[in-house]
Amino acid sequence: MHVEIHFSDMSHTLQIVGCHFGVKPAGWEYPRHHHHLFEIIYCWDGAVTLIVDDHEIRINSGDLLLLKPGVKHHSRNDSAGPHTFFNIHFNIDDLELRNLLTASPYQHMKRENVHQTRLPAYMDEIESLLQQGLLNSGNHYWMDDERFITLRSMEKLSLQGHILLIMKEVISYVTSVVLADDEDGHAGGSTLQIDVAHEIEARLQSVDCFKGVIAQIAQEQNISRSHCHKIFTRVYGMSPRQYLSQLKLNQAKLLLLGYEFTIEEISKKLGFSTISHFSRQFRRWTGVSPNQFRPKP
Repeated sequence: MHVEIHFSDMSHTLQIVGCHFGVKPAGWEYPRHHHHLFEIIYCWDGAVTLIVDDHEIRINSGDLLLLKPGVKHHSRNDSAGPHTFFNIHFNIDDLELRNLLTASPYQHMKRENVHQTRLPAYMDEIESLLQQGLLNSGNHYWMDDERFITLRSMEKLSLQGHILLIMKEVISYVTSVVLADDEDGHAGGSTLQIDVAHEIEARLQSVDCFKGVIAQIAQEQNISRSHCHKIFTRVYGMSPRQYLSQLKLNQAKLLLLGYEFTIEEISKKLGFSTISHFSRQFRRWTGVSPNQFRPKP
């Protein structure tokens, strides 16, 4: 008997911004701010106080904090010695993962919880990447009193892989907390809101033309466009428009990797009015033009 078992196709984007180690002296403070990215803060040594919305959280050595996008927060080192930490700002367009990561404004994993996972080993691997980069004087540079390391392709893959594994451990912890705190396991919204958000996501996935689709979906669901935006953002941590942009980017990348369609045909297929508009937007997304991204035959 001949049997084949296939995993389903996957096409998701992980964005990593501001991934760094830091050492801050006693009395250091970072002002109140917010951003559109998820943030993970791992306290390597010392301690720091974070004020998240109106909650004051003490992050001690070995603790980890996850913040969801849009949460206002600021930090201060009010301990007697330096605070050493590892920080990741990231974004991912997988809606199921975003739903889990946005279950609450923040999650505080204390040292004892962290040490029940593989997080310390993954952090050690990332620290090893840092040390290797610092030993090679040719691949790091200074900018405004901050040092930047330029990673090679295999090192980038290693860093991304370990960050995904860190996310897996954090999501496993978040899921256990949500299930313990909420009988339905739906901290991101009511059961009705989640059902509506899933319907919106399914319609966004199925559309052939993107123009005007959000208003159309809101009408189908008998809700206003603003309410559609609010429900979807509450459950998935991104607006319908942001999700459409991620869909367009993923579809554009897949179509450009093949040669079935010209770049002009791809731009029309994705709902852009002109090829120049598509090229400008693709460059904003990726930093390169569609021509540069498409592999040479």
